[in-house]
Amino acid sequence: MARSPTTERPPTTEARSTERRSPHRLSGAEALPPAARTLPPLSQAALLAACLVAIVVLFLPLTPMYDFDVFLHAGEMLLQGRSVYPNPSSPAVYSGSAFVYPYLASWPFALYALLPAASARALFFLTGSAAVIAATMIAGRREAITTALVLATAFTITGLQLGALSPLLLAGVVVLWALRDRPLAFGVCAAAVVASKLFLAPILLWPLLAGRRRAFAWAFVLTVAVIGLGFLLGPLGPIGYLHLLVALARHESKTGFSVMGALKSTFKLASLPAEAIAAGLATVMLAGSQLLFRRTRREQALFSGGVLASLAATPILWSHYLALLIAILIVCGARRRWFLALVLASWVIAPPHGI
Repeated sequence: MARSPTTERPPTTEARSTERRSPHRLSGAEALPPAARTLPPLSQAALLAACLVAIVVLFLPLTPMYDFDVFLHAGEMLLQGRSVYPNPSSPAVYSGSAFVYPYLASWPFALYALLPAASARALFFLTGSAAVIAATMIAGRREAITTALVLATAFTITGLQLGALSPLLLAGVVVLWALRDRPLAFGVCAAAVVASKLFLAPILLWPLLAGRRRAFAWAFVLTVAVIGLGFLLGPLGPIGYLHLLVALARHESKTGFSVMGALKSTFKLASLPAEAIAAGLATVMLAGSQLLFRRTRREQALFSGGVLASLAATPILWSHYLALLIAILIVCGARRRWFLALVLASWVIAPPHGI
């Protein structure tokens, strides 16, 4: 029988090329050069193990795990039925040892508080390290050299040293990228990420600007629900918690790397003008990412804009927060030289704690 003229034909070279460039299919793995996967699996595992051992031996002894000790204390307070927060009007808010995160973020640390302190610290270090390694693999970077560069970044090392949330947030925002086509799962992950660190709220604008309205709706509703549940169950309502955050920002913004802090310390601006300029800069970043997305149809531009806007708008920006820049490189499928450049820049900007 003669074949019908309408019989399906194999896609042309041009069609296959267009399909590969689709912004909804592109990931870090598809942007990898063929030579990126060179080491055998055993050698890759050995390289990553050596990196972790180096961090444990060379850097962990330089400083206590200040951030994790705060989380651990909050977990202990939960188990004792006491408030995890200091008095919002007391200097304890900006003492560096007070729990100032959304209430439900303290709940997982009640489990760590059941362990001996040394075991809890070791377990959290392993959790953070696994999150960093997973962040590169989730986006398809299944080669150890890039992961080793991520672990060698001073921002990553500092986060692991202090027992901060930044390694987990790095993995969290990369997971958001991986779940962008699954609205409910995206919303659950977004609620966990943003309800742990409120400064990441601008990243929720990425799916909205990309036309992923269901993903944005789930993320917004679930994030508000988690934060609201914390106000209902916790010792502070929204006004009391806002008072705590304002007091913290006024005292700590000048000591970090935030745009607002730089404006206040360098140009002696008052808090309100500095906040307005920082918010304006974040808005410009989002608008620029939207323009780039319209020109290129690469959704990575909006993801990157959301991360950068979050970092620009936050009144408190410690060096380990900058580990989120790694997520941009991972999602955009950057080549190794960009990871190496970030390693070198991070050590110039803010070496690991204690150096």
